[in-house]
Order: sequence, then structure tokens, then C-alpha cells
Amino acid sequence: HKFLPYPLLAFAGIMYIPALGWEFLASTRLTSELNFLLQEIDNCYHRAAEGRAPKIEKQIQSKGPGITERERREIIENAEKEKSPEQNLFEKYLERRGQSNFLAKLYLARHLAIICLSSIPISYLSAYYARQRQNEFTCALGEPPDISSYAELKLKVNCKLPAVQLQRIMAAVDIALLCTMNLIILVNLLHLFVVRKSNFVFDKLHKVGIKTRRRWQKSQFCDIN
Repeated sequence: HKFLPYPLLAFAGIMYIPALGWEFLASTRLTSELNFLLQEIDNCYHRAAEGRAPKIEKQIQSKGPGITERERREIIENAEKEKSPEQNLFEKYLERRGQSNFLAKLYLARHLAIICLSSIPISYLSAYYARQRQNEFTCALGEPPDISSYAELKLKVNCKLPAVQLQRIMAAVDIALLCTMNLIILVNLLHLFVVRKSNFVFDKLHKVGIKTRRRWQKSQFCDIN
């Protein structure tokens, strides 16, 4: 029981490996790409609004004061269909990102690695919990001069190691926490990769003038990528 803290420390280091891999392989890239996406979406919206306004106003004025509401709507709709070269490039970039599954695969690998690595401490702690059942034992205090003649003179008392019972409780709590963590991860993965059918981010892009294609808009991994 004296060595239990050392395996727990080693297991903590092992469990940190997937998070460390995610930090180096995906975290920096994900942050930079999210900043780029937010900036470009904002730029696309403002470019479109600033570019359309003078053109719409000019066409409405050319129709004269007798322009109808229907003609006004047609002018606005036609202006909204026109895209700038920057917007076309950004839509192509979004299409490429929507078809790529790199981050989705990396995210899945990270969580599966956590589940696999957590099986090591779960197995060790389960074996420890099963072995360390007895925390009480009989011990003799002192020895008589002649053990063969005076065996009845031995003083026997019941000894107890409270640390053993405490560490069994700690092992049970750790096992429960690890199993709960694995269950939460599995539910999250099932919801994200199996149950979930909508892509919240990509479904909202058309509201800022960015068109998305159905063949990649409905991809399971659009929002993850």
C-alpha cells in the first residue's frame, strides 16, 4: 500500500498524453482557423453590404419615383445574388474545409485514446481493491526466553492499518470517476458522430450572404472541421 501514490502519479502522466497531443496537433491550428473564419465572415458581410448599397440606390433612383414595391424587391434580390471575388474565394475555402475530416478524425482519436489509456489505471486499481481486503491482523508483542516452553506467554493483539482501508476507498472512488468519464466521452462521441444530423454553423452562413452547397453542407463533420 505504500507504493500506491506512485502508480497513480504515473497514470496521471499517461492520461495527459492525448491532451498534450491535441494541444500540439490541433489546438493552435483550430484557434487560428476560427479567428480567420470569424474575421472573413464579418468581412464578407460588410463587403457585401457596402458594395450593394450604392448599386441598389442607383438602380432605384434610375427607375424614378414611380417604382413599385415589387421592382424594388427584385433590384435588392438581384444585388444580393452578385458576389465579390473575395467572397467566391472564401466560399471555396469553406467547401474545402467542409469536405476535410482531419480535425474530426483527430478529435475522435483523442477521445478513443483517453478511453483506452484509462483502462490501465482501472485494471490496476480494480486488482488493488480486490487484493487489499484485510486491514486487520494478529501480531505478537515481545518474545519469551524459551519459545518452545513458554508459547502461552506470547502477548498477541489485533493490529490494524487504517491506511489500507483509506486507500481502498480512494481506489473505488478513482474507478468510479474513470468509468463515469468514459461513459460521458462515449455518449458525447455517439451524439456528435452518430445522432447529430444538423450543422448549426453552416446552416447559418447563408444569412451573411455566404452560399453553401448541399453535398458538403449536410456532412456530419462540417461544424467539427
